[in-house]
Amino acid sequence: MTRFLPAPLDVFGLVIAVVVLAASAHENAAGTALLDRVAAQSSGTVTKALVDQGFKNTVVDHGAGLGIDVEIVERNPADTGFVPQPKR
Repeated sequence: MTRFLPAPLDVFGLVIAVVVLAASAHENAAGTALLDRVAAQSSGTVTKALVDQGFKNTVVDHGAGLGIDVEIVERNPADTGFVPQPKR
């Protein structure tokens, strides 16, 4: 069985929460589940989340409802191949 394991990290690189989903699960499902878990476990101390462009506005809106500002970090369309992003 293949699994999709996204994990939000704090500024020190420590894992805040984990949700295990099937590999076929959409990133938005993982994003909303993770935001729920982060909000519950952080007691409001997490106020900002940086995500890749695989996440859509559903996750941004869900985060806003939890008091977490979700920012989608998009890569420069002129870049080719793997290019590390300055944020995330």
